[in-house]
Amino acid sequence: MKKSIFAASLALLLASQIGFAQAVQKAKEVKKEMKAEKKLDKAQEYRQEAATGKGLEVAGISDKKTRLAKADRKEKKAVKKAIKSDAKALKVVAKEKTKTAAGVN
Repeated sequence: MKKSIFAASLALLLASQIGFAQAVQKAKEVKKEMKAEKKLDKAQEYRQEAATGKGLEVAGISDKKTRLAKADRKEKKAVKKAIKSDAKALKVVAKEKTKTAAGVN
């Protein structure tokens, strides 16, 4: 009797940990996506400031060309974050398929 109760509780514990691990991966994916959106917004802000000449401008340091370059760098980093977010999503799907194929569920 005790062995069957122990086995059942162990099975429930493992099932909950699997679900928790997938939830953590999903949260990481969402976090990366949010960071990418934030960086894209910041890049757009830099582009607008460069176009309108708004904001603090120091001669030779923050001219229009420099601001546009800064916006380009932000966009590149945002694309990297978006790619990482997609990778996290694929990782969750791959883990699920691996477990299904192995018959772990």
